[in-house]
Formats: sequence, structure tokens, C-alpha cells
Amino acid sequence: MKHVLGVFGLLDASKKSLTNRIASGKSFVLYPGGIAELFLSSPRREMILVRKGFIKLALTSGADVVPLYLFGNTTVLEVMRHPALMKLSRSIGASLTLFWGRWNLPLPKPDPLIYARGRPLNMPKIENPTAEDIDKWHKKYMEEVQRLFDTYKGLRPDFKDKVLTIRENEKESAATKKEN
Repeated sequence: MKHVLGVFGLLDASKKSLTNRIASGKSFVLYPGGIAELFLSSPRREMILVRKGFIKLALTSGADVVPLYLFGNTTVLEVMRHPALMKLSRSIGASLTLFWGRWNLPLPKPDPLIYARGRPLNMPKIENPTAEDIDKWHKKYMEEVQRLFDTYKGLRPDFKDKVLTIRENEKESAATKKEN
């Protein structure tokens, strides 16, 4: 599967993979969200779980971060949401669910996607960033994502009344507590 996705220029979001990409002088788009967000977003709410590893990687490598938001990616397909599917998906690290779109097939609906991009954060290079450094730059990133969402959500009628919820990621919070 890894090789099939590589043909399209996709790579996994592991620290090793992203570090190698940065070291090669190439950029990448790291789309916020994952398995949990797939199950937690709804027609009334978009959900982002707090993840900070990419901020730490950017700080240690000197790479910059450009906040973005893609409107419509959670609405072009309908997803079967069930707590048991969510739990199983999280435990194996892959999405296990049924999804459908156009003609009740796994084809995206012909809805427009809107890409909103913020300004680069102009992050410094910090060889050993502290938790405070990471929190400071992550906060700036999330504030810009929230601003993009609030500013541009009206461009899609199905988003004009949606809210963006940013929630602590229990898995990451537990890992951070373990480190300290």
C-alpha cells in the first residue's frame, strides 16, 4: 500500500518520514486530522484534536509551517459513525468504516472543495525546544487555523453555521505526561 500511495506523492506522517522529507529539502502538506476526526466531525461541527509533534519537528529542523484549512473534505463522503468502529480503527491505526458518496458508491460527491491558506508562521530553529516553545508556536498555529475557518466558512453554504471544535487529544496528553 505504501508504494501505491507513493506514486501519488503521498507519504506517511511518521516523524521519520517527515524528517527525511525535510532533510531532502522538499516541502510537504501535513493535513490536520486523522481517524478520530473522521468519526468526530458532523454536519454541524468540524473537529480537530490537538497534535503538537509537527510543531516540535518544525522547530528542531528550522522548517516553517503554513496553516491551512480545507473546506468540504468532511462532506464529500458520508461515513458510518459507530463507537465500536472508532475504537477498533484507533486500536489498529487505520480507518475501518463504510463510506459512500455519489450514487451511494465510494465516489466523492461533486461538491467544491475550498482551500484556505494562512501566512507562514516564520518559526525559529530551536535545537531542543521546551514544552513552552512548542505550546507557544502550536497556539499561534491553531489561532490561525481558527481564523481561516471563521473567515472563509461562509464560502460554502453547508459550512456557514458549522463550528470548529479544537479538543485535547487524550492519547497525546497521556504521552506528554509520561515524558514529564
